[in-house]
Amino acid sequence: MKAAKIAFILAVFMALSLPAFAQSRRLMGGSAGGSKYQFFYETFLDPSMPELGNMSGGTIGGEGIIHRFMSDRRQRVFFGYDISIDVLPQANTYRLTFNQLESESVRQILGSDAANWTQLPAPDWGGPAVRTIQAGDVLGLDLLTNNATGQKIVDYITVKKPSSDPDWRFIYETGTAQDFRAEDAAMELLNPQVSVNGQSGASASVSGVSVYGTVVWFYLPDHGRFALTLTPHPESGFVQAGEVRGSTLSFTSGSDTFNLVSSRRIAPGTRPFHLYVLHEPDWRPDPTLKSGWGSSDTVDQLFGK
Repeated sequence: MKAAKIAFILAVFMALSLPAFAQSRRLMGGSAGGSKYQFFYETFLDPSMPELGNMSGGTIGGEGIIHRFMSDRRQRVFFGYDISIDVLPQANTYRLTFNQLESESVRQILGSDAANWTQLPAPDWGGPAVRTIQAGDVLGLDLLTNNATGQKIVDYITVKKPSSDPDWRFIYETGTAQDFRAEDAAMELLNPQVSVNGQSGASASVSGVSVYGTVVWFYLPDHGRFALTLTPHPESGFVQAGEVRGSTLSFTSGSDTFNLVSSRRIAPGTRPFHLYVLHEPDWRPDPTLKSGWGSSDTVDQLFGK
């Protein structure tokens, strides 16, 4: 990882053509902003394999300079960029200025051993990189390139006016556009709350959690992991065990009944849908995970294939 070369390229992506076997995978997403704008990012690993672990990150700041960073705690390295945003007189128009990541702000959150971390260098830009965009434009930023495999970490970013809806978020999809298929249907869990046999527990109700994907999963102590999808995958062990109805879903596993409530509609469309469940009672989360919730774009990704 330390020998990997950072390539930072700004471009407006209308579409990104990728073969099916090279499908990218979402790593994270988030936002930051001030009183005049909101900055959103979605981060992808392209292609999705080989698997990349121990990667985390986020933003520091809102008004003024936003520090966008990512880090690998196993390798003790971090990288990213600084962005400042100006609202221009033209309607819905913004000037974005990108600079080298200011390391001291990031080191403040790395912990007591911050001095032992290495910042991966960005190329010499010869000065700040400036782009002017309108609300709805998306910039693709190659943050890190592994020269040995060609694999990249890419940020897709956009800027818009502040929203009165606290749950509004930017969602971006890579790949070539195609006709919608049943197996493409994804679910979203926002601030989910789970009860088991009518009893809820603190570990099953996490505020601020947002999970989106073709397969979503959650882990409960003493129960293991439950992976949920809207389409049948009997070859992978999924069984029809419940239903999705609006912002609620329910399923049974053994002698237990599980109910989940989300802050908004879970599945697309206005009809109830069958729910297919895979129960992994012996599964335990990676200690580095921040929550017992997650998702994948395919069933194969769920198993790290």
